[in-house]
Amino acid sequence: MGFEFRIAARLTPGQRQHIAQLLDTLPQARRRHDGGPAWELRMAGNTGAMPNVDVALDAGGLSVCQYGAADAWHGLPALRGYLDAQGVAYAVEEVDD
Repeated sequence: MGFEFRIAARLTPGQRQHIAQLLDTLPQARRRHDGGPAWELRMAGNTGAMPNVDVALDAGGLSVCQYGAADAWHGLPALRGYLDAQGVAYAVEEVDD
């Protein structure tokens, strides 16, 4: 259980591909192989079973689950920087279950 966020954004196929490549190159990220494009991020020192962050790309943008911080962007400055540099309009919403 963590803090779940929806980052709604209209991404072009090229932007989606670039985001996937960006996440693939982060040293703390590991691509999950359980369906769609998704990654687990483990910050330095995390040797436990639970990642720090889960990120998934979907048709409406990104889903983010933060397991240790109540900030959607924690551990993801490169992703936010890319969206901002590309001028992508996005909205962050906390998802309540």
